[in-house]
Amino acid sequence: MSTSKEILLDELNEQGHPEKVEDVIFWALEYYAKSEPKGTWGRTIAYAIKERILEAEKCALANER
Repeated sequence: MSTSKEILLDELNEQGHPEKVEDVIFWALEYYAKSEPKGTWGRTIAYAIKERILEAEKCALANER
């Protein structure tokens, strides 16, 4: 496993910050998905992950009702 993946998973498990780590990661993905330059793989991947999260949250809300 890469060092960055280990640290991210550790941060997600610890939750030792004033904001939820998953929220900060989502905001960063959202920001990056809107950033310049357009057409990069990083931006495309950030957008795809952000949309996947939004869709899963939408489904979870629908299932709660």
